[in-house]
Amino acid sequence: MTPQITNEMFWLACTVILTALMVIPYAAYRLKRIGGLWQAFMRPLPGDDPFDDDWPHRAYRAHMNAFESIALFAPAIIAIQLSGANSHLTSLAAAVHFWARAAYAPFYYFNVPVLRTTAWFTGLIATLYLAFQIIL
Repeated sequence: MTPQITNEMFWLACTVILTALMVIPYAAYRLKRIGGLWQAFMRPLPGDDPFDDDWPHRAYRAHMNAFESIALFAPAIIAIQLSGANSHLTSLAAAVHFWARAAYAPFYYFNVPVLRTTAWFTGLIATLYLAFQIIL
């Protein structure tokens, strides 16, 4: 028998996968720029500004921001799960968070500030909604 997962846990897993995949754009840029995988092993990432172009630096920052976001989102989802506070609205909030984060990344990559900020706030509000469901 296959264990059932809640919608909230599904969206958490999707968010983890999205966050993990966000390394690809700037890693590919860096590998090309420094001469391949072997050179990457010889020259680890030197801090926060290893890029000659703006877009890979923005991709890197979007990835770091995803880690900051998941640090709030994951505990909220786990608390919802453990407390049994799941509802249609918590499921919707989890999905909104995921899609806001999915939109945030390309908005950041391509330097679309107003939409990027809107996506960021949308994800944050969804996460805060989840957290408030635990304490209310």
